[in-house]
Amino acid sequence: MHYLFIYSSPGILGGIETLIVRMSRWLLREGNAVTLIANKVEDWKHLLPGQVRVVALGERYAQLYYYFHAGKLLRECKIAAPDVIKSFDIQSSWIACQMAALFGNGCKVVSGDYNPFVFRDYSEAQWAAWERPSLWFRNFIDCIPSSARLFCSQDQLDELHHLYRQTGILWPLPMDSNEFLPTVRHPKPGKIVSVGRLSPMKEYNFYMIDVIKELIDKGRAVTWSVYGKGEFEEPMRERIRQHKLEKVITLEGEVPYNRFWQVLADASVFVGMGTAIFEAALFKVPNVTAVPFDLKGLTWGPVHQFPKGSLGPADFAPPCLKVVDEIERILCLSPSEYRAEAEAVYRHVQGHEINASMQRFLDLVQNAEPVTLKIGRYLSNYPCWLLRKAWKMPGKI
Repeated sequence: MHYLFIYSSPGILGGIETLIVRMSRWLLREGNAVTLIANKVEDWKHLLPGQVRVVALGERYAQLYYYFHAGKLLRECKIAAPDVIKSFDIQSSWIACQMAALFGNGCKVVSGDYNPFVFRDYSEAQWAAWERPSLWFRNFIDCIPSSARLFCSQDQLDELHHLYRQTGILWPLPMDSNEFLPTVRHPKPGKIVSVGRLSPMKEYNFYMIDVIKELIDKGRAVTWSVYGKGEFEEPMRERIRQHKLEKVITLEGEVPYNRFWQVLADASVFVGMGTAIFEAALFKVPNVTAVPFDLKGLTWGPVHQFPKGSLGPADFAPPCLKVVDEIERILCLSPSEYRAEAEAVYRHVQGHEINASMQRFLDLVQNAEPVTLKIGRYLSNYPCWLLRKAWKMPGKI
């Protein structure tokens, strides 16, 4: 089968990019073909198998939101008709539906969204009908059946049902321990490690500096090693200097993905979110979950507090624990209690093992109902473009 992936990647390696890489490798091993259409892939293309056809459109990616322009691009790039189109956020699901109409071969469309608070944000924004997010979202709600909507977290499903009385399917995101270079765990007491982008949604990188200071003030011998890059790096360095923590907090820069477990070999605690914290759990590293966009230092605790198969909590459960307290709890565990904590996080993530997860994905694709294709809606983006342009003109009323 031919799978066509579509995603408006920011170009840096994050959770969704990692997901695309992982899915591609597994699908290719099973004898399938994979094509990826994205805007930017420069920082993660090297992770994709060479058999993946990568179409990086750059600024031309924006043309995919317009029906006729999308058709022209597909012809120019000689994109073969796929059997399955998989999108990875709501805006790319609009493109996926348009492409399904353009190919006209009855291909399956499966839409995923793997970001937190998406439905709350759309609900609160109150976009005008002609604005792009409104078009994308209404298409997602009206045209993509619940059996073709995949989510990674129970709180996403709860939020969708609460706000729009809509449903979807929880899919345990695949994780492949074979991707990491082998190493042996030798936890160093007090060593805390985080791995991830230093950019919005990962605001825990700021409050963790205060957490480290608080732990040291309490007499705890701790260090924090941070792996990743992004726009937060310089303000983090300044905050570290202000607290005089240069000797205990180190910004290590990016680490090759296959070395992820190696940098965790001597970690006593992992602090983070998303797939990274689950991959750390596969390596039996006790962890503390960070909350997206949070600056207060709150947590749900370790990943085994989440529902099975979910990267997040259920029922909008607000975090009620403090990150500093949870780190201190782990630091104070006896050796036997520490081993039990490590086993608990490890057992919890077994449902994400790649073969089981991807077989589940194939079943979901097989059972996904057809999307509703509305050519008139896609064409409406042209007059909406005129409205958006007029709205931005100087001196508008």
